[in-house]
Amino acid sequence: MTGESKRSGKGYKDGLNIGQVSELTGVSRRMLRHWEREGLISPIRSQSNYRQYMQEDVARLERIVIYREIGFNARQIKAVLNYTTPRALDELLGERLRIEEKVQLLRKAADRLDRLIALTEGKSGNDSAAAKNNRENQYFSEAHERWGSSRQWLEYAERKASRSEQEQKKDMARLRDVESKLAQAKRKGLAPTSDEVLKQIDEHRQALSWFHVTPSMHVIMGRMYMADARFRRHYEQLEPGLAQWMLTAIESAADANGIDPATAKWE
Repeated sequence: MTGESKRSGKGYKDGLNIGQVSELTGVSRRMLRHWEREGLISPIRSQSNYRQYMQEDVARLERIVIYREIGFNARQIKAVLNYTTPRALDELLGERLRIEEKVQLLRKAADRLDRLIALTEGKSGNDSAAAKNNRENQYFSEAHERWGSSRQWLEYAERKASRSEQEQKKDMARLRDVESKLAQAKRKGLAPTSDEVLKQIDEHRQALSWFHVTPSMHVIMGRMYMADARFRRHYEQLEPGLAQWMLTAIESAADANGIDPATAKWE
């Protein structure tokens, strides 16, 4: 915006046309027309029906630009320009509060985005010396090395970044509960191909909440439970022979969903 010296120059006697005002104020012609439609400015019309902006119009435009740069919408700008100072101050304070609320939301979004980026890159977010040696961090590193380039890894990072620690603990508790029920089913002597067990196996698949696990992917994971000594030990501690029993159930469930376990793929 130019200074008072230009505003008081030649041309105001008969008014300025829209091009002159646009050049003077830095506001585009399109925006000047839009503000006119919104009732923020009201230039007079010449006999030829051309807009004519007088000095008071340009002064009002300067005020409009100030509030627009702050982020006020047309309704707010119109209100403030027409209010007395005390009422305008109420509007300003209210907008300041709304901006602060937006800032807090943006900070939370930025924190979540940082967390998502770190997880996607294979950083667990726990950099302490003790954490680098713990089992959870080891599993995380191995999982990223194996699946870091897959679509499921991004989905895992999205879910982990968006869920609180309490929610993640709840997810894990749900999985442990399903595993306990499967161990009890085997202990009772239920066949891994029985309807009751197949229902529990489907619950197990859905309880793997890190990403969407299809029946075909579940087969791959079931085989990993057998192949990886750590997973196999975990299930053996719940019930001897549970890992193999679960794999049979998982393959039966896949077959019931029209998937040949022999050709199961990581989708």
